[in-house]
Amino acid sequence: MQPTILGIIGKPLAGKDTQADLFVTHHPEAIKISTGHIIRAVREEGETHRFWPIIGQYVGMMEQGIKLPDEPIMEMISRVIEEQIAEGKQFIIIAGSPRSLHQLDGFRNVAKDTGAVLEMVHIGATDEETYRRSATRNEGRIDDTPEIHAIRLQEYNDYVIPMLTQLRTEGAVTEVDGMQAKEVVYGQIESVVRRHMDPELCLPAMARR
Repeated sequence: MQPTILGIIGKPLAGKDTQADLFVTHHPEAIKISTGHIIRAVREEGETHRFWPIIGQYVGMMEQGIKLPDEPIMEMISRVIEEQIAEGKQFIIIAGSPRSLHQLDGFRNVAKDTGAVLEMVHIGATDEETYRRSATRNEGRIDDTPEIHAIRLQEYNDYVIPMLTQLRTEGAVTEVDGMQAKEVVYGQIESVVRRHMDPELCLPAMARR
């Protein structure tokens, strides 16, 4: 079976991580990769983290709500994707990436090099809803303030929207309304990947052979 890379994009707090987590819960053979989680791990571990030489100098930018440069991000994420596919993972769920036209090109190159299918899903949400979620997330994150959230939304408009416009022009993205119940959103996202699945993997875990 051909590996599938699923990129879930959207505004900050649109529900990208939530949906990636749901997918892995329902499909243990899948793995979630979150660039934000990796960068925070690099910040916490410091110079001993294997990706410190690549993005260590940029981790402070994330706390300010600023998008990190494309080249180090793609070097890091490409390596992780290639490693997971080499280990036999069939479904790579990327929460929050790609985030620019340049990163989209990078993802397409990784898919080509690894023989994977690249699927893109955009979760839509209003600015007002993302502010509400940011105020109630309660994870103690430095960037969960109205001021930083406003910067993150502007970064989304500056970098993700041009990429999204191209994807829409190409008919290469599935749009999902993130204002729906998370289970409804998940069902719509899963339907995008279902056509790449072994039919048995579409069954509940207890029903599989």
